Amino acid sequence: MRDWTEWGMRKRQLHFLTVSAVVLTVIFLGAVLTGCQQAAPTVTNGKKIHVATSLDFYGEAAKAVVGPYGDVTSIINSPSVDPDSYEPDTQSAKTVAKANVIVQNGLGYDSWMNRLVKANDKPEDDVITVGSLLGHHTGDNPHIWYAPEMMPKLVNQLVKQYSQLDPQHAAAFRRQGNAYLAKLTPVTTLQKSLRAKAANQRIATSEPVANYALTALGYQIVDPHYEKAIEEGADPTPADIKQVRGLISTHQIQFFVNNTQNTGASVTQLVQLANRSKTPVLRVTETLPKGKTYETWMLGMYRQIQKIQQQGGAH
Repeated sequence: MRDWTEWGMRKRQLHFLTVSAVVLTVIFLGAVLTGCQQAAPTVTNGKKIHVATSLDFYGEAAKAVVGPYGDVTSIINSPSVDPDSYEPDTQSAKTVAKANVIVQNGLGYDSWMNRLVKANDKPEDDVITVGSLLGHHTGDNPHIWYAPEMMPKLVNQLVKQYSQLDPQHAAAFRRQGNAYLAKLTPVTTLQKSLRAKAANQRIATSEPVANYALTALGYQIVDPHYEKAIEEGADPTPADIKQVRGLISTHQIQFFVNNTQNTGASVTQLVQLANRSKTPVLRVTETLPKGKTYETWMLGMYRQIQKIQQQGGAH
């Protein structure tokens, strides 16, 4: 695992003043909108479940499971917004204050959400931290939405919490959760097919965005220093650049993974080298592309890998 602790601390320091101002707002809003919180709130008299998620693909799952028995607001709902440097506004504060179910990524990625949660004194039972749900800890790679096990675990937890809030519709929540997971069957089926052919093959990445998916397939990532430098916004060392260039030009890797949302001069040059060397480039994104669902987003990446495997990788 990568050491993300220092990275997360720097992000939190950069936005402390802005988030602190919003925190004061949300404390007031929480008192007005929700009053005194209880450890295990219950939905009664037709009151709907209100869900706030930090990221849009978590919101997609939350909406699918709750169906007509609640509403869902995703604070980050555009691919142009960088979640780990987002500065929450008053509307975000209102959304969190109103919510009785909150979904955040954790692992330092959306620390602004956690501050809003704490400022509003939300009970722990209201909050789903997806990183913790998957057994990860501070310092681990935060891009957990690429992990194959993420969505089933999140859906199951949503069903559990919705059912506690609104027991009358527990069967509906389970049915809707199963229906959503069934829509992901093409993704899981393709994962199994690709895993059989990956066979611990070597790959290099511009940064560790899709690493959970790639390592789950069986690929071995061989440029940890380079990808970490790019992720942290630092300049890779000449030795690291030389290593990756050598891996590409001599076909020692099956493909190169490029996060198209964060491409500086160094990465651009590596992509150009890969094209000249006939080393395939797998293009991924950190955030949900416009017009895509979680299923079509993931399926698009896996289909790229399928095509690379069918063509035999670098040659």
